[in-house]
Amino acid sequence: MKRTGLSVWLGLLAAPAVVLGAQSLNYALVQLACATGRHTALDAVSAVAFLFSMVAAWLAYRRWRGTATPFDASYVRRDARRPFLALMAMLVAALCAVIQLTMWFPQWLLSPCR
Repeated sequence: MKRTGLSVWLGLLAAPAVVLGAQSLNYALVQLACATGRHTALDAVSAVAFLFSMVAAWLAYRRWRGTATPFDASYVRRDARRPFLALMAMLVAALCAVIQLTMWFPQWLLSPCR
């Protein structure tokens, strides 16, 4: 059995875990942000999670483009699994980046003390 590659697992598993972890960490940092009046810690956590998701999507895209080859549609080969997993990893990581961006947006508009 051939190895799928780290880039696929970063996109499929790590990107959603990082986004959920960033949401939990931001929730824990709200009291600190309210006490200091600055939300730089919240922005830093969100930025790191967003950048991680974007890098994971980019790595999965490179893996997908490197493994995707045209094949006959009437016959599904076993070799089609690797490009499919890479494509799904790219889509999941890109979706995680969009979700992280939408969770980060209210931090720019609302005070952490609300």
